[in-house]
Amino acid sequence: MNHRKAQQVLSFILTPLSKGYATLMRRRAAAYGRDPAKSSRPKGFCISVGNIAWGGSGKTPLVSWLLDWAKASGRKATVLTRGYGGKSARRPLPVTRECRPSESGDEPLLLALSHPEAQILADPLRRRALAWAEEHSSPGSASLYLLDDGMQHLAIRRDLNLVLLRAADLGADWNRVIPAGPWREGAEALARADAFLLRASPAGFAALEAGVRTRLERFGKPVFCFDLHPQGLIPLSSWLAAAAQPPLAASLPPAYNLCTAVGTPASVIAGARQLLGKAAERELIFPDHYAYRPKDLKSLEQAALPLVVTGKDAVKMLDAQKIAPELEILVLQSGLEFGPRLFAYKMFPDWLDDKIAGYTAG
Repeated sequence: MNHRKAQQVLSFILTPLSKGYATLMRRRAAAYGRDPAKSSRPKGFCISVGNIAWGGSGKTPLVSWLLDWAKASGRKATVLTRGYGGKSARRPLPVTRECRPSESGDEPLLLALSHPEAQILADPLRRRALAWAEEHSSPGSASLYLLDDGMQHLAIRRDLNLVLLRAADLGADWNRVIPAGPWREGAEALARADAFLLRASPAGFAALEAGVRTRLERFGKPVFCFDLHPQGLIPLSSWLAAAAQPPLAASLPPAYNLCTAVGTPASVIAGARQLLGKAAERELIFPDHYAYRPKDLKSLEQAALPLVVTGKDAVKMLDAQKIAPELEILVLQSGLEFGPRLFAYKMFPDWLDDKIAGYTAG
């Protein structure tokens, strides 16, 4: 029995617990609102990227896009992230390409590899990481702080609260708080959002428009659509050297296996099929943040087919060439694109430019 079926069967027990948990989270948020001393205010523009539900909704790709946006606009960016799965004794941990995913967590290392110009700090106590960042910043430097997975992390005050949603959040999962569902807070918490970002294709967004209006219009905030689109494959060795030189694209193989450990594996499978024009010979799906073991890589090597993975998977395969030298690993590259919008006067990048321009002018 999967967890969703179990939640349905046990709803008569879980629903009262869910309401109690939602009440606790509402009181927690109110306590932070009443006492400013409970939270820290960064000395720079702070954007929180978070979600209402457990699971993958595109937070890391959006943080990566924001880092590209910051670089293009000449802003120095610092990411404050929990570093899920990392077990370093050093806190905060400045994440660099020399780190191991067991130290930093897979997503912080992916950001560090992809954005060497940015400062990535992994620490479950992000207030401590903020203090460290400001203590070690150069005088007068303009700072942009990105609070990764920050919706419920109220110890850091933010200027923009970006809340990511999945299609299911507007339908079957609406206001189903743990343990009865995947939501971390009740629907009233969405009032803290400055904008909603819904992961969907343009066609999917059109199909969801009625639900968006029913569920979200009352909050009076813009709703932006975004999605990830496959762009190509890069050999693992070239991908790891991308910070020093442009990566070399690989030709599309006639057959392939796919392996991934992300929150939304269906999107990876669909992206690979779209790019390569066919399904994988074999799909290996592991739990989110799974740490690949040598025996996993050796087993994949025996299949004698190129292995397509995401960047989040690739950072946990750094030793693959030593462990499984015959295994050809191809990293799927995807680009984040914004689509239709509701209750917004501009597309998301322009809306964001206006927001930070207003902050600078103030």
